[in-house]
Amino acid sequence: MKLKKSLNNNVVLAKNDLHQEVVIFGNGISFKLKPGDPIDETKISKVFTLETKDLTNKMANLLKEVPVEYVELTEKIIRCAHEKLDITLSDYTLLTLTDHIYFAITRYKKKQEIRNVLLWEVKKFYKAEFDVGMKAIEIIKAKTGVTFNEDEAGFIAMHLVNTQIEGNEIDKTIKITKMVQDILGIIKYHFGMEFDEDSWNYGRLITHLKFFAQRIISKDHIQNEDDYLYDQVKHKYTSAFDCVEKIRMYVLNGYGTQITRSEMVYLVLHIYRVTNRRN
Repeated sequence: MKLKKSLNNNVVLAKNDLHQEVVIFGNGISFKLKPGDPIDETKISKVFTLETKDLTNKMANLLKEVPVEYVELTEKIIRCAHEKLDITLSDYTLLTLTDHIYFAITRYKKKQEIRNVLLWEVKKFYKAEFDVGMKAIEIIKAKTGVTFNEDEAGFIAMHLVNTQIEGNEIDKTIKITKMVQDILGIIKYHFGMEFDEDSWNYGRLITHLKFFAQRIISKDHIQNEDDYLYDQVKHKYTSAFDCVEKIRMYVLNGYGTQITRSEMVYLVLHIYRVTNRRN
């Protein structure tokens, strides 16, 4: 491997034998090297090969400020998430979560803790991700001695939810969470009921609403309209359909988006199941 650019004494951009740009970390690895010089591989402690040149540059810039140990810590958390959630997390998640954890620990040491105002919603709607967040704070404590509370587990969970949403924007996760909460409120008010949050149908409804909200915010709607099925559920499940009409108006007024008939059919069926406990 040959040096492309030295970022500091311990971090360099290099080209590997496949002519890929990589980020290399090692104590004193760039000492006396000039661009084009071969890198002493005995000094290499970590090589990062990322998906794109842009991500490679971002990793290089991150490592200017953040010790590589935090990247390794985050990699362990991501492996845990992969095992528990059965999802593949992108290199972008490695970067953003490393950055988050580093500055969260920095704030903790300065006694500048931040309250997670969405903690209740995260625990309620993203239980699996929150469980991984709780495991993550155990990993952080074991590695650094820093003891975080549930607020930080919630923040980490939001990053994991976010990586499953196209665009990798944390504000999108917040919007989705709010929409799910609002729609659940519409359903509860319409039927005058409380949900059985341990039921299978409630879990299915939450999953559907999360991805429904994602589609609304991303302007990516289900097509393949089925007028026959729409007419069937409209007449068979009248109360659930009336509830979905309220949800349709909420989405139209709040997000300027018209729900398709296919989306309405799916919502009717999920709402009927969760509100008709006898079935």
